[in-house]
Amino acid sequence: MPKLLPFRIHFEDPEIDPLDLEATDAEAARQLAASRRGVPAGAIRKVKIIREKVDG
Repeated sequence: MPKLLPFRIHFEDPEIDPLDLEATDAEAARQLAASRRGVPAGAIRKVKIIREKVDG
């Protein structure tokens, strides 16, 4: 089974809150976010991997 990565999805509409979810890659995250929010994939502004902050 492919490893799931944490993503944060930001939408073009500022009234739609960013969505955190896990997916295998950015395209899968984009499609999942679009279906969960009920918007077309084009309504997504950016897809970012959530990285852990390391104290250094």
